Amino acid sequence: MYELIASNKRKSWVVFIAMGLLLIGIGAGAGYILGQEEGIIIGIAIAAVVWIIQAAVALGAGSQVVLQGLNAQSIESKDDPELYNIIEELSMGAGVAMPKIYIIPTPALNAFAAGTKKNKSIVAITSGLRGKLSRPEIQAVMAHEMSHIYNRDVLYLTFASVMLCTIVIVSDLLMRYFFWGGGGRRNNNRNSSGGNNGYAQLIIWIVVIALAILAPLFARLFYFSLSRKREYLADVQAVNFTRDPDALANALEKISGDHTEFNPGKMAAAMCINVPKSHKTSAFSTHPPIAKRIAILRAMSHGTDYQTYCKAYEQIIGKNDLPKPKKSKK
Repeated sequence: MYELIASNKRKSWVVFIAMGLLLIGIGAGAGYILGQEEGIIIGIAIAAVVWIIQAAVALGAGSQVVLQGLNAQSIESKDDPELYNIIEELSMGAGVAMPKIYIIPTPALNAFAAGTKKNKSIVAITSGLRGKLSRPEIQAVMAHEMSHIYNRDVLYLTFASVMLCTIVIVSDLLMRYFFWGGGGRRNNNRNSSGGNNGYAQLIIWIVVIALAILAPLFARLFYFSLSRKREYLADVQAVNFTRDPDALANALEKISGDHTEFNPGKMAAAMCINVPKSHKTSAFSTHPPIAKRIAILRAMSHGTDYQTYCKAYEQIIGKNDLPKPKKSKK
């Protein structure tokens, strides 16, 4: 599994670079509209500052940003010995520090992990899910969440979410300026200066506005491509921890039948074991279809290793685009 985690990290960096180029492009476009060539550097700098501020807040506040507004209650061993023992065993098996455990008082069925550092992470489970699942099912769900911590998924998704948010903010400011801040009038004045220069500026304006419209869309596609694969890999890592794919499949079946309203916020929603109903969209879901995840787990009748999962994945999905493990040298 170590090779798979390394492969996933490399792909994550590719996504970050692509999102970073989008951010630079939209910042440069905003700078050009505000001040032509001399404004490009300023626009890029402003976009970078917005991203740095948001990243600093995400790193500094950590999991508290995610837990804010959920009335989550921290628990110790004396509060829920069984749950505490399950997570303690998983943390030792994964070789990561014991995360803080939180119960969210809601009948909704869900759970998530948060925290940008392995030694300062949290796992949260709703009271509804805690009361609905058997011990093996709870263990499977918590193994899935511990896998996100072990694979550093929370860190990558946090930074990707911050970058996505920055791109959306800069794009929105650019569009607002264009429509309400006199951008169109300035463009007309530039075009009236005449000649080929005016046409060139008009083309640049069209490109910049197209970028402002399309950049958030592309950024979301990059972000979702990053998060969906991580859910599959967290499933197989959880099975690797527990050796019980049926327990996770049973838990996901119970979770999939829940329609209780639950809104943990955009960042936490992307980290939930199943995307909450209030955040579900057909085209831009951060999670793969839960029915397919269940079907893959049910198809793992011949083993619990990664190769078996890949075969089941290919059988259900129709292709195998998961990271390939390195072949052992003979």
